[in-house]
Amino acid sequence: MRWANGWKIQYIFVRFMIPYFLFMLFTLLAGALFYRQTYDVVKKEVTHSNLQMLDQVKETVDSRFNEINRISLQLQSDPAVQSFQQVKEPFRDTTAYKVYRTQKSLYSYNSANGFILNYYLIFKNSDLALSPDSTYELPTFYRYMFSDPSKDYATWRNDLLDTFRNREIMSSGSTVYQGRTTDLLTYVQSLGYPGHIQGALMILVDNHRLQSLLRGIDVSDGGWVSIVDEKGRLVTSLSSGDMVTRQSLPPGAKSGVIEASAATGGMMMTYTTSSYNGWSYVVAQPPHVVLSKVLAIKHTTVTILLAFLIFGLVLAYLFATRSGRPIVNITTALTSRLNGGEMKRPKDMYGYIQHSLARLIDNNDELQQEIERQTPLLRESFFGRLLQGEYLMAEHVESLLKHQNADIQGSGCAVGIVQFHRGGHHFQEEELRELDIERVLIQDMLGRTLKGCPFTYPVAEDKIAVLFINGQGDPGAFRNTVEWELQQLTLEISRHGLQAGFAMGGYRISLLEVPESFEEARQALSRVQEAGTGQSVWFEDLAHDHRGFYFPAESENRLMNYIKAGETEEVRKLLASLHRENFEERHLPLAMQQLFVLDLVGCLVKVQDQLMVKEQADMKQLLQQLGTANHPKQAFDNAAERFTSISDDIDRRKKSRNVQLIRDTVDYIHEQYGQAELSLDAAADYLHISKGYLSQFFKEQTGVNFSEYVENIRMDKAKQLLSETGLPIREIAQQVGYHSSSTFCRAFKRGSGISATAYRDIAHKKPASPLHRQDA
Repeated sequence: MRWANGWKIQYIFVRFMIPYFLFMLFTLLAGALFYRQTYDVVKKEVTHSNLQMLDQVKETVDSRFNEINRISLQLQSDPAVQSFQQVKEPFRDTTAYKVYRTQKSLYSYNSANGFILNYYLIFKNSDLALSPDSTYELPTFYRYMFSDPSKDYATWRNDLLDTFRNREIMSSGSTVYQGRTTDLLTYVQSLGYPGHIQGALMILVDNHRLQSLLRGIDVSDGGWVSIVDEKGRLVTSLSSGDMVTRQSLPPGAKSGVIEASAATGGMMMTYTTSSYNGWSYVVAQPPHVVLSKVLAIKHTTVTILLAFLIFGLVLAYLFATRSGRPIVNITTALTSRLNGGEMKRPKDMYGYIQHSLARLIDNNDELQQEIERQTPLLRESFFGRLLQGEYLMAEHVESLLKHQNADIQGSGCAVGIVQFHRGGHHFQEEELRELDIERVLIQDMLGRTLKGCPFTYPVAEDKIAVLFINGQGDPGAFRNTVEWELQQLTLEISRHGLQAGFAMGGYRISLLEVPESFEEARQALSRVQEAGTGQSVWFEDLAHDHRGFYFPAESENRLMNYIKAGETEEVRKLLASLHRENFEERHLPLAMQQLFVLDLVGCLVKVQDQLMVKEQADMKQLLQQLGTANHPKQAFDNAAERFTSISDDIDRRKKSRNVQLIRDTVDYIHEQYGQAELSLDAAADYLHISKGYLSQFFKEQTGVNFSEYVENIRMDKAKQLLSETGLPIREIAQQVGYHSSSTFCRAFKRGSGISATAYRDIAHKKPASPLHRQDA
């Protein structure tokens, strides 16, 4: 069963979790889509920023090299330079002046262009190197002013003067210039034309200046940036790593971004190509450097999504558990009650609950109908027990009448007996069937004719006892009303071809005296045969020739029941009534008085035996008093005293038991008030008494019913917790025995007139008295 119940809880939990999970999934998908859009936008902005920076470098470099190209054109077109290209012996005769004039015609451009460190005109025919401020023979120039550590003079000269170069970077990197190793770019423009080279213009560009333009690009964590010419030769770079050549870039692409891959060494590459000289500007960076902002957004977004997922799962679990637990409890209760305790998990939980509720409603309707069908039987049984004198307390009678929805309003009552058979008492089978039919017809007519008569009881096959209620208050008018109703009943009975007579007992003011009126009606019944059909005989109209004593079986039963219940006052009243009837109203002879007292002593013996009284009365003394001619009343008084003594003892024991029982009941309530399962049934099971007795007993002892008392205890404890602690309402509700906070709040407001929250606010705002603070 535990496994089945656990499986059911899990099933309900999963079913309630699905909507929350789908909602979270939809939210996460929306968040993922938003993140993706944000990621793409930020990534595009970052890469666009890198491209803009490369474009700025490209435009600056293009601008500077455009100036260098203009300088080259000016020098090539200078007449002095063109004339000096033909000089083969520069220091002979007048040619020395030509050297001087050519040198003076050169302009220093390094002040106008910060990239240019210096420039030299190399003349092939004269082996001279001219600059604005110096003149060197070419071997001396290479030895002291400019040299490439990777080449000797001859190789360098042949490379410079035998190959036509048009605006080319001949070399880049470490170069010895003026005796110091310097990072230079050697820009070369050949003089003359291809096939007839007269020399070369060599412009020295400061590579540090060029690299300073690239330093604004982040090349940390293994990144690099480089400039490659149109032939794929490296112009300059800022990294010692492997540089990417022209062939690694997409063919024909002017600019763009290459995502990180194995081909790029795990680097994300951004590149752009100059339309001026075809140089490519390439930046290779680790993805986390390029996309640092994007990754930060990604990290934040993922963190938020994970936090939302965890928080959402926790909330979904709590909501699913909170929503599912009542359903599980309801389903478990329905399954255990409706399926005979067999635990089977229904497939459709709500459909099962709906079907079960429909069954419960139908069963309740059937039960109500059955109760309505049983109501006449219950009333008949009640009236029969009332006639026999089995009820001892008026409160008990009133509670039974209230339970049967029989509202008897009147100041008195009388019992009548309807006799509808005039034959003997030896009935044949056919006569019994006819009597059954007649009895049903007459009972139906009694219900229709005597509107103030809710109770009837068949005392024999041909006799029905009827209770008449005086709703007018006047006993005389009551008799007239009863006689008129009996006349109407006689007419109704005669129309059906039946005959009936009526015997009426004496008038009584209490329902507990109904047995006496019934006994009188039975005595009057003997005169109905003589009165004739349709006549009523009243006990008070009979001539009372009392030759015998009065102590009917009903009075004896009542006396014994009163004693067993410890109702001493009722015992005294009944004994006083018997004394008045037998010693005052009836003038009985001595022998008859002795027989009455002897019958009463016999009742005393039976009571003592049934109750197992330890200190029994001295029967010998009572019998001796009976034998004395002058002492029947004294024997009655001694017996009555013994009756009241036994009743007092029973009452003391009853009260002692009642005190212990009410103490045990109250202690149980104070121990279990925090349990939601506390109920009248649970308390009755714990105390081993019936539920009905406990309910009546508790109301008699405390003045309130069981449920009201439990609710008062719970409310007192809840008020204490509200004023002295900061516990949430839900937890307080659980501690004082409520399944849900909503039920608790309704009960609290019903009992206190304000909500629990308002009570807590008032309690916290109210200052404690000095005595309360001292107690605290």
